[in-house]
Amino acid sequence: MTQFSSVSYHFRPVLLRVLGVIIVAVLLLGTPIAALAQRDRPFELSERVSGELSKIQPLLDAKNYDGAIRLVTPLIAAAAPNSYDQAVLNDILAKIHLQKGDYASAINPMETALRLSDSFGFFEGRALEMMLDFLSKLYYSQGVESKSPAQQQQYLAKATQYIKRLIELSPTPSADNVLFYTTLLYNRAVLNPEKIDQQLLTQARQEAEKALLMSVRPRENFYLILLSTLQHQANYKEASEYYELLVRQYPSNRAYWQQLAAMYSSLAQETKNEQEALSYNLRGILAMERAQALGLLNTPRDNFNLIGMYFNIGQFGRATELLYAGLKNGGVESTQKNWELLAYSYQQINRENQAVEVLLEATKLYPESGQLEFQIAQIYYSLERSNDAYRHFKLAVAKGNLDRPLAVYSFLAYLCYELGKLEEALGVINDALKLPAAEEDSQMMRLKQAIQDALGEREAAKAANKNS
Repeated sequence: MTQFSSVSYHFRPVLLRVLGVIIVAVLLLGTPIAALAQRDRPFELSERVSGELSKIQPLLDAKNYDGAIRLVTPLIAAAAPNSYDQAVLNDILAKIHLQKGDYASAINPMETALRLSDSFGFFEGRALEMMLDFLSKLYYSQGVESKSPAQQQQYLAKATQYIKRLIELSPTPSADNVLFYTTLLYNRAVLNPEKIDQQLLTQARQEAEKALLMSVRPRENFYLILLSTLQHQANYKEASEYYELLVRQYPSNRAYWQQLAAMYSSLAQETKNEQEALSYNLRGILAMERAQALGLLNTPRDNFNLIGMYFNIGQFGRATELLYAGLKNGGVESTQKNWELLAYSYQQINRENQAVEVLLEATKLYPESGQLEFQIAQIYYSLERSNDAYRHFKLAVAKGNLDRPLAVYSFLAYLCYELGKLEEALGVINDALKLPAAEEDSQMMRLKQAIQDALGEREAAKAANKNS
């Protein structure tokens, strides 16, 4: 049966986009970095710092970032503690590191600039928002790169703290920021798969639910995060309702149809109520068939899953029709096991002769399989066609490739005994006793004794007739 798989928001794909945002934002500043000191605030750079910063733009234009860093670093060391100079210089140093691509080194000076601004009100508006945005993404990137789960959690917590503060600053937060915040909550919740943080998971779910209500056409990713939280919480009923929404909005998405069918299968397995289970199984079947009507979920594996669903609800007739058609037209993988399953299906609807026909057809595809001959023999025996059964038991032994050789030999020996072929029965028993664990089979030993007794009685009868 189809199994659902949790939607996971792995770090790496998001990281690539996040770092791209950082680089673009820095490059789109538009004004020379030295001009970042000019604020519409009652704060001014000292004359010395302002003069030295006038030398930085040629270095940046030449991409001489190390030279720019060497220019700014001593200025920071000489600047008065807690000064506007300190805040601006650290902000500039952080952005140089960003342009250089050294993201880890950008964190400390940017946090220093933010801390000074928080204490003395140096930055506001867009400048403050950019700091929070950069820091959230920089810590996220560090969380991705770290190999330590504890350190990952620490970095992601810092990223969450900064993006949450940025969202709270805006009366209308951007969808990107809300998505990033929600993703962070989810990633932190499932960072340790063995110990899911249910509190963070619930927060991620709540944020995703809020985002879905804030837009006429919400972003698809919010649905995915919400669904992943529901699946982690084993809330398959609500998850199935959201998947129904998704297949209506994105009918060409194969994965959503597959997950919808899997949700119904999980619900059917979960309930103890037989009628409820049947209802969910039928919904799963309908989901598969709705998808197939759109040209989806029609691979051999999908088709086999659908057949399995019909078997699960006892609809052997429909399952058999689909399996037969699939094996004939390639819709189901043509394997020996699947042909055996088709024969079994015919037996379940009391069509033993068709089961035999199927197995005979399978022997042409798998001519070395004694197992197929054994199954044919068993069906013939159940139909009281002992001679046909005998012939196919013999073929089974001759071909080999049996799942349980001892059982086949035992059956053939018993049938020979039943048909009065006592010498042959004894020969089969003796061959069987050469198989592993045969001598431990008490039933086999009793059968051998019965055959020997019958042979003895026959010989005694012959002798008596001869003497009379």
